[in-house]
Amino acid sequence: MPTPPRLLAHLSPRSCALVFVLAAAVAAPAAEPDPVALARETVARVSRHQPAQFGPVRDGDYAAVRSVAEVRSARPPTGLGWNYSWGVTLYGVLRASETLGDPALGKWVAAHNQAVARYLAWIEPVEREAGASREWQTFIEARDVPAGGLLRLGNLDNCGAMGAQILENLLRHPQDVTPADRRLVARIAEWIVHRQERLEDGTFWRPAMTDEDKLWPLGTIWADDLYMSCPFLVRYAAFTGKPQHRTDAARQILNMAARLQDADGVWFHGYSVVRREASPFKWGRANGWAMVATVETLSALPEDHPARADLLAVFRRHAAGIARLQGESGCWRQILDRPETWEETSCTAMFAYCFARGAHRGWLPPEYRRAAERAYASIARTKVTPAGAVNGTGEGTGISLKLDYYLNRRRPDDDLHGRGAVLLAGCELIQPK
Repeated sequence: MPTPPRLLAHLSPRSCALVFVLAAAVAAPAAEPDPVALARETVARVSRHQPAQFGPVRDGDYAAVRSVAEVRSARPPTGLGWNYSWGVTLYGVLRASETLGDPALGKWVAAHNQAVARYLAWIEPVEREAGASREWQTFIEARDVPAGGLLRLGNLDNCGAMGAQILENLLRHPQDVTPADRRLVARIAEWIVHRQERLEDGTFWRPAMTDEDKLWPLGTIWADDLYMSCPFLVRYAAFTGKPQHRTDAARQILNMAARLQDADGVWFHGYSVVRREASPFKWGRANGWAMVATVETLSALPEDHPARADLLAVFRRHAAGIARLQGESGCWRQILDRPETWEETSCTAMFAYCFARGAHRGWLPPEYRRAAERAYASIARTKVTPAGAVNGTGEGTGISLKLDYYLNRRRPDDDLHGRGAVLLAGCELIQPK
């Protein structure tokens, strides 16, 4: 509100000057926080929230067992998680450990993974004897079985994201790799490389899955599956010294882009193999999965790799399309090109990570770094709590041909799908420009 002229008339010149200085200070917008400092503080909160929430990892009673009944009666390990969103979270914590110079975070992730490897080594002899039995299948399908996804396998969701962060840690500390670690990696690789269903051109697909309303015939391709495979494959290439796995990752991205990337550069969520048509909606996190997988693969691909130019073209078209859809707040939406849908945290963080990495590596112009900073500032201010919880993230989401399905997805507080992406984006923004 302006200062009334009559009041100013009774003030001395010095007092008038003070009034105007104070008024200007009130009217001036608050200075924007330094993007690097904001990212560092946010990464510290979110990363340290993970061990505090999940607690210590403890081995079970690993006395020799010969039957499922003996496994059931043994004291199980505690603190083990095994799902794809947990895998992204642990990868983010590993990056935070390095970026913040906090070795305790990395040791916590390593302890978790080593405990999983020991658990698998203990239980595998029973699997070899009883794996085909109904009793074993009932055991591994139970909700409370530790690392149940690792025991079940059956799809990329149960393999790649967890496997990628395990390999990330082993590649950083090759002197610490144990036979149990190698067996764990081999189990994951066996599924992804040899057992996961592929089309004739080698593309991963889900022959027994359709859309949520079963309007399509069985047989779909999911953009999500790029993250569930490619980050593992490029690290498995480094771990084994077999570059064909990097080539496989690049091929997956190019083959899926041919089916899912629209003319505007943005990706549809899924594809019906039988009908040869893409689903109608450009879901945010599916685009995030695809873009992060592309960035992770480009980061590992040699400069002279024959697929690199095509992969860069896919990434640049994707980034340009996504950049055009960034909202005024800095965030992106649940359905990217539908402004009536809500702002979503996980995809916003994924795009921020990829934009920042692309700008840092020279794959994208510098303005993409600024777009990433806007996105991350919005997340840090409005979605991350003082305790380090990450809110505003949509729950797990299948392919649908109906908009209401995406609109009505729940947004549980601190959903696991958002944490790792927020850590990856923040760590990348902390890097020098």
